[in-house]
Amino acid sequence: MRINLVASRILFAFVSSLVIAISGEGLAFVNRPIGATYLALWITYWLVQARRQRGEPSEFDRKQRIAYLAGAVYIPVLLIVPSWEYTHLNGPIPRDGPLALAGLVLFGFGIIVLVAAMRGLGRLYTSYLGIQREHHLVTTGPYKYIRHPGYLGEIMSMCGVGLSLSSIVGLVLGVVALGLVLVRIRSEEEMLIDNFVDEYQLYMKRTKRLIPFIY
Repeated sequence: MRINLVASRILFAFVSSLVIAISGEGLAFVNRPIGATYLALWITYWLVQARRQRGEPSEFDRKQRIAYLAGAVYIPVLLIVPSWEYTHLNGPIPRDGPLALAGLVLFGFGIIVLVAAMRGLGRLYTSYLGIQREHHLVTTGPYKYIRHPGYLGEIMSMCGVGLSLSSIVGLVLGVVALGLVLVRIRSEEEMLIDNFVDEYQLYMKRTKRLIPFIY
């Protein structure tokens, strides 16, 4: 089961990159440094996600149904529209400029933050919201500074999409991703308070949600 899950995510990484390239007119997209680097980061992002386990769902996960349905629309739009914009439109954001480079850097750092979060939680880093077997509160590594570094990495990566490809739709999707993450965080923190009670509440008092010292 685990092998099939990993294989399906690896397959998605490469099939989705092919869809992105085709939407961006194939070689017209791949032959541009920004396009080629973006594809490499995209594949890396999903290969990192291949390590993520599903986990055990809970009543808190069921609150995410609307978010999951939104994701079913979100992903196809993310695959097709930004790369199409990149090669078919000339504005309003300039192509292949400083903002695009900043977007690639943001995407790359988002992946690094995501990897650090996944390493910190190990098998507790799951797709479903639920208390796993032998679940314990992790407060070391990036979790020493913020409570949800994995979600921060996701947001950085998704915001990097719009900037990298100079895509208005991509930037809007980055805002949508932020909204979906905040909804998930609220349910996740309810779950953790319910399970760890005072221990998690004390942890909340000494850490921020997503941005150290700020939020």
